[in-house]
Amino acid sequence: MMAASFIMVVWNLQDSSLENANTGSRYATIESLVDYGTYRIDNSRYVRTIDKYQVDGHYISSKPPVLPTLGAGVYWLYEQVTGRNIRHWEGEVVRLVSLCTGGLCHLIFLIYFYRLCVMLLARQQAIWITMAAASFAYLGVAYATAINNHSTAAALAVCGLYYACAIRRGQLQKWWYWPLTGFVLGLLPVIDLPGIAISGLIVLYLLAHDWKKTLFWLVPAMLPWLILHLWLTYQISGSLRPFYTNRELKNFAGFHFRNATDIDGLREPKDIYAFNVLLGHHGVFSMTPLYLFGLWELVRCLRQRRLLRESLLCAVALCGFFGFYIFRTHNYGGWCVGMRWLVPVMPLLLLYFGIWIDRIKLTRALWVLVLSAFLVSCYNVQDGLSSPFQFSVWHNWLENAPNRNRVGKVFNLRGPKKRR
Repeated sequence: MMAASFIMVVWNLQDSSLENANTGSRYATIESLVDYGTYRIDNSRYVRTIDKYQVDGHYISSKPPVLPTLGAGVYWLYEQVTGRNIRHWEGEVVRLVSLCTGGLCHLIFLIYFYRLCVMLLARQQAIWITMAAASFAYLGVAYATAINNHSTAAALAVCGLYYACAIRRGQLQKWWYWPLTGFVLGLLPVIDLPGIAISGLIVLYLLAHDWKKTLFWLVPAMLPWLILHLWLTYQISGSLRPFYTNRELKNFAGFHFRNATDIDGLREPKDIYAFNVLLGHHGVFSMTPLYLFGLWELVRCLRQRRLLRESLLCAVALCGFFGFYIFRTHNYGGWCVGMRWLVPVMPLLLLYFGIWIDRIKLTRALWVLVLSAFLVSCYNVQDGLSSPFQFSVWHNWLENAPNRNRVGKVFNLRGPKKRR
């Protein structure tokens, strides 16, 4: 199942990014850094992206700088070996960078999520069912086809959680697992800034276990990534503030989100917005109903004080992400399949779905219920594989707009195509 999931991602890797504002913003940095030696994207073919800010009259990508910098390293090596640049060989470069970022991190996610299941679940049947959900019914599979912060952050969160749980359970006793865990937890928030909540919670989880090793081995290993992020942010923008929170960078004519229309310009009441995030056209639980079982089990674990520390960690992380995006923004992340900003915490709900499966006896009625939820979840993943950055079939069906912003068919089995 893990191999099949990885093959699905590789089969559908993004091969062009000129018309994609989200990934195009990152490729603007990648091209500019390697071919022009600057983080300013004025000369990049991707400068048309709406995801950009302005510093001293020059455009920069609005995305945090570490991930595209790592992508630039992949592109630089490819260009040195082959002599081919992204301007004339875009398909090859974009597929390679997508593989080395989204694709590789999806493989890491699958490996460490399986290890978490083996650690926390007792029944083999529960492990198989949970891994089937992680392989085919988790929206991060679709986002892993491109360079992105969402599925990448999810992989790092699962990896960090596995190491932390294994350390606390005495399964990893060698000293170097502590700095390795710190390395992962330090990278997480610089890839996806709200991931600082997950990293912070795992640090507290380990502090309660062994504060000396946490402070002297784990925390110092987090610092290089955090320092790199702050240094790059300052070098690019002249400020240590994250790009998204720096209003001065948005003060220029033509800034798209000031007068945005369509889905980027919605100003819905919070109750409507919250409903759409949870159960509506971007609904976490409507598009992946398997998570409802996970949420039920997480609440039960808290009430029954089962896996109490781990359950508290996951519950606070989920509340932090859901609360932040529901109360601090009106946006759905633009044209996208599902609520992409919440992908980093979706594996936590999957994990508790597995804990629920491990606890109960699956009657015929429950089998039908679980299988129905699994198929609905798989359908939306397959929808996103043609491109995660489009209006989902579910969204268009709810609003009676079947052909709105569709890149490809739901089941994209003909292999990658060159997209204009």
